[in-house]
Amino acid sequence: MDKKKLIAGLNADMNRELEAVMRYMLEASIMTGFGGHEAREVFEAEVTDELGHAKLLADKIVALGGKPEVKPAYPTPIYDAKKALQRELKMEWEAVKNYKERVKEADELGEVGLKVKLEELIADETGHAEEIERLLG
Repeated sequence: MDKKKLIAGLNADMNRELEAVMRYMLEASIMTGFGGHEAREVFEAEVTDELGHAKLLADKIVALGGKPEVKPAYPTPIYDAKKALQRELKMEWEAVKNYKERVKEADELGEVGLKVKLEELIADETGHAEEIERLLG
């Protein structure tokens, strides 16, 4: 494991978080119909959390000697609340998987502070996923 690979992974994670900010903001704006109100509330709350995650990752990239490369993918709108929640559930669990990989990489490099912060992100994303699972039933 080298630091460049870790930085590249953190950049990918940061961009996924920025994409999540855009998705949640868009979905909060377009949700209507059955379940739309509940989904809107979840999506609106997540915007700030995901933005905080992206900022943390950008700061860690710089601390490791890298440069944040902001290139998030543009999200595809989903107008159905259940389908949007299902997509977000998948994305939250994917984030958990990615952060677990980053924890291993940080540990291999002796980056204890980063490892702790990534574990906090895992707990956060797990909480998001569990909230969505409850909404989906």
